[in-house]
Amino acid sequence: MPKRRTSAKPAKDFPPPASASVIPIGDARHSSSGWRAKLPRFRTTAGDHLDQDQRDAFGRKRVRLRNAFTPSQPVVDPEMFAGRKGVLQNLIRSVEDERLHIIVYGDRGVGKTSLLRMLALTARDARYIVIYLSCGAQSEFSETFKSAAAEIPLLYHSTISPVSLNAQGGRTIADLFGPEKLTPRQFADAVAKLVGTRVLIILDEFDRAESREFRRDVAEVLKTLSDMSARVQLVIAGVASDLADLIEYIPSVRRAVRSLRVSAMADEEVIELVGNGERTSGLKFDAEATAFLISAANGSPYLSNLLCHGAGMAALDDMRSNVTVEDVSTALENALDDLRGRLPVAVAARLDAEPERMRGEPTDSEPGDSPRAKHGASRGQDAKRLDNVLAKLEAEGLLEPSMPTRYALVADTVAPYLQLITARSRLRIASARRGAKAE
Repeated sequence: MPKRRTSAKPAKDFPPPASASVIPIGDARHSSSGWRAKLPRFRTTAGDHLDQDQRDAFGRKRVRLRNAFTPSQPVVDPEMFAGRKGVLQNLIRSVEDERLHIIVYGDRGVGKTSLLRMLALTARDARYIVIYLSCGAQSEFSETFKSAAAEIPLLYHSTISPVSLNAQGGRTIADLFGPEKLTPRQFADAVAKLVGTRVLIILDEFDRAESREFRRDVAEVLKTLSDMSARVQLVIAGVASDLADLIEYIPSVRRAVRSLRVSAMADEEVIELVGNGERTSGLKFDAEATAFLISAANGSPYLSNLLCHGAGMAALDDMRSNVTVEDVSTALENALDDLRGRLPVAVAARLDAEPERMRGEPTDSEPGDSPRAKHGASRGQDAKRLDNVLAKLEAEGLLEPSMPTRYALVADTVAPYLQLITARSRLRIASARRGAKAE
């Protein structure tokens, strides 16, 4: 089922369990206990204002840092969107000039959703009707596309007079459909009569949909909309190794589709991401910290944001505005602890038992002292090592392939975990060599 953003419901709709003991903040049992001086506390209120009792010289920078690097959320502020300008331009041209549907695919955490958010922003700025839906395991065609139709005003249907009561009553294209299940042809027939606007339907996380019928119906509606020259285009995105992982029966729709693989960020794009965060937060990453961060992140926007956020917090905890390589190292250790906690116990134990070369850790015999100098060569090596890890885990029955992408259940954790182990080992080796030279 598609997930749609809804407004928050009042707290009274969600009463606590009967067994819960609810104590108001102002309860007498707390008011004189002095607990605020004894326990760790939130530094900001729910309204994102600084706690007046905990203000310090770095409080505002801490607040700005949270908005500068958001590893758990896609980028929604265009000022924080780093790199990918050429990819976004290709998306816009495919929609605007070629009237194509678009399939966006790539590894998890590579920035697909952030890219789609920026596409939606620019499309809305051009007066497109943009409908953004996230797919789920149980998504099916009728409910998904009836939901999309409910966002398109009936005013734009060619059979409706602009001055009619229907056009003025807030009705939508969904009102043209009955209670029965909607077919791809029925949806295409309805939206083919749209005039005076254009519609962009974005289906994110398409890989989560388990129904083959849903995938087949989406492929069918792609072709039908194109054949009818409808003013509706689809942008479909998901985790996949290639186009066929996402869309079935692709030969029938190939002419109407532009496929776009989103790959890892280039070094220059990671540097831009760091620079955006510096301007927003007021922090400054030194050259060595940036170089190590580039190597550790391996082109992943998720890891780049995660390490930048953690390193910035480490610096602020030490009452500093400059971020050093030691701060990045601290962030890396915290990230490793978090990622290891998400691994299945058997998988984590197996990885811990593997020799260094199997886990991807470099040895002293590997050339190069500079993390950034090794960055380009390491990407291909890391990919091969990860494939080796996954194959061994599968052979031992610790990891089961998952469609549409192999190992989808845990690979998004295993991959960054191994990458950060590799980065940590490189840092240790480089530090040891510097120490030896200093002696």
